[in-house]
Amino acid sequence: MLDKPMAIVGAGDGGRTMAADLTLAGYDVHLYEHPRFREEFSEILSTGRIELRGIGRTGVAELRLATTDMAEAVRDAGLIHVVLPAFGQELFFSELLPHLRDGHAVVVWAGDFGSLRLAEMMRQSGIDADVLVAEANTLPYGTRASGPAVQDLKLQAVRVTAAALPARRTDELLPALQELWPGVLQDGGNAIVTALCNLNPICHPPGSLLNVGRIQWSEGDFYMYREGITEAPARVIRDLYEETAALGRAFGREVLEYEDRDFRNPGTIMAAVFRGPFDTQRVIGGIRGPESIESRYITEDLPYGLVPMSQLGDTLSVPTPLIDAIITLGGYVCERDFWSEGRTLDTLGVQDMDADELLRFVEDGD
Repeated sequence: MLDKPMAIVGAGDGGRTMAADLTLAGYDVHLYEHPRFREEFSEILSTGRIELRGIGRTGVAELRLATTDMAEAVRDAGLIHVVLPAFGQELFFSELLPHLRDGHAVVVWAGDFGSLRLAEMMRQSGIDADVLVAEANTLPYGTRASGPAVQDLKLQAVRVTAAALPARRTDELLPALQELWPGVLQDGGNAIVTALCNLNPICHPPGSLLNVGRIQWSEGDFYMYREGITEAPARVIRDLYEETAALGRAFGREVLEYEDRDFRNPGTIMAAVFRGPFDTQRVIGGIRGPESIESRYITEDLPYGLVPMSQLGDTLSVPTPLIDAIITLGGYVCERDFWSEGRTLDTLGVQDMDADELLRFVEDGD
């Protein structure tokens, strides 16, 4: 799989960092950006270069290819990394679908159930190619741009989970991912349990919604992990995590586990998964945001993360009162109906499955 070029779909912070990091590691990388975002991609498109600073591998990466042509990006690729916010995945999936071929493996980072959405779009489009689709719970990087072709890698993940859809195919993919990120990647069990391990919907909504007055009063000069995670929000994060863990156990699987002390600091469980060069808490605390109630911390993590979890709870007969309350509260704060936006079991193609059928689907593909 790794003897062919890799395609990275999406040239935001995560995609640029992954492209630069893997290029500096010696792999051939194709980086694709949608033509809609050509202007923001113009410098990388013209030079083929990305400078990576911070921790880990650093230097100027000379990409094998930077393009806005999806066919060109994936033509010779074996492994395709889709590195996008959940709300942007569908646009790029639509571009990718006509070019999928036997032997492609597609990993959705960080999934937010994106692997199920891609599989459903493939089914609706009548694509029957032998494509391995997989979900990862988080990117291996905490990164921010400091220029149009410069990325500052501030944090690196020490634990990332991934699983194929269906899970019986995970062994076809995991060794390649473990070679790319040694000591970091582990088997996530199945695609749904992997999605439940995404830290963002667990940490971001409580930290945002319980500090919404401060966010608006400060006009965006707010640092959630420095000033917003006090004892009460940390307790809510812990309780929200327990609901996701109960959903995982309903599948006979365990989500990522944490020590009690991991919940008792301003960096909360983010600091247990990501590491900085020395003082991880200080680095996480220096991350600014959310800057408004329209932040992805709310408008992505509720409709694309928590809503499918709530609906899974209904299917699996697992109560999710806190998840439900956060979605409802967030809707009132933002004056939006998050229950109908974004990702639902209907859009994932599993709305008519009972608990046993859903388990067979994600484990065996039946």
